[in-house]
Amino acid sequence: MQVRILFLLSDFGISDTYVAQMKAAVLGTVPAGTSIVDLTHDIEAGSVMEGAFHLYASLQAIPPGSVVVAVVDPGVGTERHGVVCEVDGIFFVGPDNGIFSLLPVNKAWKLPRLPADASATFHGRDLFAPAGARLLTDPGWVKSLGSIDPGTLVSSEIRPPEENEEGCHATVAHIDRFGNVVLWLSTSDADGFRPSEIRLPAGGIVPVTRAGTYGNRQGLLFLAGSQGCMELAFSGGKASSILGVSAGDRIFLKRSIR
Repeated sequence: MQVRILFLLSDFGISDTYVAQMKAAVLGTVPAGTSIVDLTHDIEAGSVMEGAFHLYASLQAIPPGSVVVAVVDPGVGTERHGVVCEVDGIFFVGPDNGIFSLLPVNKAWKLPRLPADASATFHGRDLFAPAGARLLTDPGWVKSLGSIDPGTLVSSEIRPPEENEEGCHATVAHIDRFGNVVLWLSTSDADGFRPSEIRLPAGGIVPVTRAGTYGNRQGLLFLAGSQGCMELAFSGGKASSILGVSAGDRIFLKRSIR
């Protein structure tokens, strides 16, 4: 039996009732007992890049048949479109602003315009949540929508890693709550790569050691994280504090010559 779950991701936080209002819009139309799972609502306000990272990192854990409503939408109320994207049997619903740009989208559709009585500034509740609920109960609904070329979706602003003889330039994707620095450098691309030091944006240099886990070595560690990306961690502390970096920063990992 195919699992059908609705997942939510946003930058709304939980101090306001915005998330609850989206859930109410879903629960008013889906069968009783429908599961709603919160991926996160702690995305930095307006950070489409961070939202894209969390969708990318969560993809492997989301079962086919699910629907993901993702709302990080600093351009709400502008001419940007609402879209539905399909990735291996999972529907993603949200604004076309780059939040889906890291996903291997197979098909995409443009959502209808807002209802006349909808808010111009809360599309999460009035457009995306109802669309997600509709897809959960009636996946065939997408056939009535206008299909669009996935290649025309807004692309990511994230710079890919760049490798040369000396080492590799990589962008900081995310700082997790443990202070680990997640890099836009896949574990497969970094297979066998052993850096000796990190060169920071401000000019500092910090020695680093390749490790297998967080606790088997001391100091700054370079290791394969659980999200399919390489990470920088600090044994007994926070790598983000040691390095003084934030999401979007560019660092250089110098290749070890030993």
